Amino acid sequence: MMSRYIISARGKSVPEWMSSEARRKLERGNLDARRRIQLIQDFDMPDVSHTINITPDGKYVFASGSYKPFIKCYDLSNLSLKFERGLDADVIKMIVLSEDFSKLVILEQERYIEMHATFGRYFRMRMPCYGRDMAYSTESSDLFLVGAKKDIYRLNLEQGEWLTPLESTAPAINCCQVAKEHQLLVCGTSKGCVEAFDPRDKTLCGILDCATPISQLLGEASNAEVTAIAFADALQIGVGTSTGHVLLFDIRSRRPLLIKDHKNELAIKKIDFVKRDEGNVVASMDSRMLKLWHQEDGEPFAAIENEKSLNDFARFPDSGLFFFANEAQRMLQYFLPAIGPAPKWCSYLDSITEELEETEPSVYDNYKFVTKKQLEELGLNSLEGTNLLRAYMHGYFIDSRLYDKAKLMTQPFAYENYKAEKIKSIMEKERDQEVIKKKKEKLPAVNSILAARLREEAVLDTKKAASAKEKREKKRAEIASSLLADDRFKKLFESADYEVDEASEQFERNAAVAKKLAERAPRRVEEDDEDSEGSESEEEEEEDSDDDDEGPSGMSNARPLWLEDEDKVRSDEMDSDIESRQGSESDEDDVKKQKQKQKLAKRAEAEKRRLEKLEARRNERELLKETRLATKPKKFVLHSIGASETTRKFIDEKLAETSEGAGKQESLSLDQRNRVSKKFNVAAQNEDKTSDAPFGGREMKFTIGKRASEVKRDQAKAKKASHVAERQSVTRRPNSLVTKGLKKLPSNLNLGRKKDTNVQ
Repeated sequence: MMSRYIISARGKSVPEWMSSEARRKLERGNLDARRRIQLIQDFDMPDVSHTINITPDGKYVFASGSYKPFIKCYDLSNLSLKFERGLDADVIKMIVLSEDFSKLVILEQERYIEMHATFGRYFRMRMPCYGRDMAYSTESSDLFLVGAKKDIYRLNLEQGEWLTPLESTAPAINCCQVAKEHQLLVCGTSKGCVEAFDPRDKTLCGILDCATPISQLLGEASNAEVTAIAFADALQIGVGTSTGHVLLFDIRSRRPLLIKDHKNELAIKKIDFVKRDEGNVVASMDSRMLKLWHQEDGEPFAAIENEKSLNDFARFPDSGLFFFANEAQRMLQYFLPAIGPAPKWCSYLDSITEELEETEPSVYDNYKFVTKKQLEELGLNSLEGTNLLRAYMHGYFIDSRLYDKAKLMTQPFAYENYKAEKIKSIMEKERDQEVIKKKKEKLPAVNSILAARLREEAVLDTKKAASAKEKREKKRAEIASSLLADDRFKKLFESADYEVDEASEQFERNAAVAKKLAERAPRRVEEDDEDSEGSESEEEEEEDSDDDDEGPSGMSNARPLWLEDEDKVRSDEMDSDIESRQGSESDEDDVKKQKQKQKLAKRAEAEKRRLEKLEARRNERELLKETRLATKPKKFVLHSIGASETTRKFIDEKLAETSEGAGKQESLSLDQRNRVSKKFNVAAQNEDKTSDAPFGGREMKFTIGKRASEVKRDQAKAKKASHVAERQSVTRRPNSLVTKGLKKLPSNLNLGRKKDTNVQ
C-alpha cells in the first residue's frame, strides 16, 4: 500500500466546546496551533457535503451540501471561499459548463434543474420524473437527464428547448456518461445492463450485460444494478454495480476484461481513471472507502478509508490531491505522492510530506485523558464536577498543564527515573551494536531463495575439510560458488521467466520424489578419524542393521545370532587389545592402524552380505519365472456348438479318450459311461484338473430360484411350526402330582335338570 496523507486542517485539534474567543486566544499563544495545516480556509459545510467538482481551468472548486442546502465556490489562488448560494433542495449532480465558475447546471432532488450564471440563478425548470444523473455533450450542447423512468430526456442548451427523448429497455436508469472522444452516450440501468446510444441517429447501438458475469463469479443469481460509469479512453469503459464490483470492458467485446470486488457489498458511487507512466490506476469509491488498483491486473495500489460515509470525490488534474464530500461538516483532502505531484497552488506539500504522519492523533492534543483510578493517584478527586474535568466515557479530560503539575507534585522523582532508564536503554542498545557493520549483499529479485542457499553453501569453500563429510560439503560449496559466478546461469537470477514457483504442483511433486529417493538411498560410511570410539561403533551398528533390513523376498530379516556373537567377541578382543595398548603413548599409532583394519574388514563383510542378498533375489526371480512358464497353458482349443447341441458331447469325447476304446467317436452306452466316469474322477484327483477337465477345468452350477408365492408359503409354514412349538412349550401337561379332580355340580342344579327332562 502506498503512503497517503490527510491534510484536512492537519495539526493540533481543538475541542468543540471551546468558544471562538478561547480558540483565537489559543492560536495566538500556542505555536503548534498556528502551525496546523489548513489547505483551504472554511472548507466545510453546515452539516454534510453531497458533491464536489473542479472547474476545467483548475482554479475553482465547487461543493454542495446541507443543511440548509448550499453551494460554495472556493478560489484556489487565494485558498479561500469566493461565494456561496442557498438552494431550495439538495443537490444530486452538478456540471460546470464553462471553463471557470461563470456557468453551471444543477440537478436537485425535487425534480428541479437550475442554471446558474455569475450573478446567480439564471433559469429554473422541472423535469418529468425524479432525476438520478445527467451528462453533457459539448459538441451538440445536449444535456441528457435520466431518472426513475425509462426515458432519457434531452435538453438542448443552444436552442433552449426539449428534444425527443431516447427510450431505454429498462424501467429505470441510474447513471449516464458521454465519451469525450466520440460522444457515445452510455446509460447504466436497473436491470444490470449498460446501453449505448449513437447521438447521430438517436438509436440503441449496443448492450453490455453486467449482471451475468457477476452471477457467474458469485455462483448464484444476482440482481446487480449499474450505479457508476466512466470512460478510460475511447475504447475502454469502467462499470460499477450495486453489489460492490467494478467491471472493465472493451466496448468491442461483451466479455469483461477484469472484475474487481471491493468486498464491502456496498454500491459503487464513482469511478475515475488515473493515467501514469508506470501504469494506469483505477480509483473506485463506495460509501466506505476509495480503492486505487492497477488497471492491468487489479492488484491493490492504495486505499483511503474514512469513519463517515463518502458521497463524492474529485481528483485535481495531473496531481495526487483528492477532495472528498462526506457525511460530516469538514470536507476531506488527501494527498498521494505516488499518484502525482502537488498542484502549483499548493506546491509546498511536496516538501512537507515527510512531516505528515499517518498515525492517528490523540483525541485532543492539549488535554490528557485520565481514568478515575489515575485521578485518585494524582490526588485530584476534589475536582470532580468542576469545569476543570470533562467527563468522557470511563474517565475524564484534564488540561495537560494541570496534569503535569499534579504528577510532578505527587511523583517528584518520576522524570529523573524515566531519564535514567532511557539513558540506560540507549547505552545498552549501542553496546550491542557492532562496531563495524558488515555490508549485506543484496539478493537478486528473481529466485532469491535459491541464490541465498547457494551463497550459504559457497561460504563453506573457504573452510578446511578435516573429515570426509566436510570434504563432500566443500565439494558442494565449490559447485554452488561456480553456479553464482558462471555467466551461463546469469539469467537464472535476473529473468523472471526462470523463476522457480515453489507453490506449483510440479515443484511439490518433484520435492516429494526427491525426499523419497533420499530416504531409500543407502547410508554412506563417514571416514572421520577425529570422531570418538563410541560414535564410530554406533555408526557401524546402524550400518549393519540397515544392510540387514531387507531379505530376498522384501521382508525384514533379523541378523543371525552367530554373527552377533562373532562380532561381540571380535569387538571385545579389539577393546581389550586397545586397552592394553593405551598404557603407553608410543602404541597409539598401532591402535589406530588396528582400528582402521577392523573397520575395513567390517565394510568388506557388509559388502559381501549385500552381494549375497542380490544373488539370492536374482535366483528367486528366475525360479519364479520358470514356475510361471511351466504352469502356463500351451494352447486353447475353441469348439463351436450348434443350437441343438450341448456340452455333454465334449465330455463324452474326453471320457472316450481315457477309456479302452479311445479311438471310437460314437456315443457310449449308459453302463460304459458310468464306469468310465468313475475312472475319470479317480484320475482327476491324482492329476491336474486344469489339464483334464474341459473348458479350462471350470464348472458352473445353476439353481432355479423359488417363486414369490412358494417363498411366502414356506415362510407361513415355518411361522406356524414355530407357533405350535411355542404353544406346546407353555402347555401344562398332566402328571402324577395332579390328584385333585373336578368339582361336582350342586344337587339342586341336578334336580332341576331332571325335572326339565321329565317335562320334555
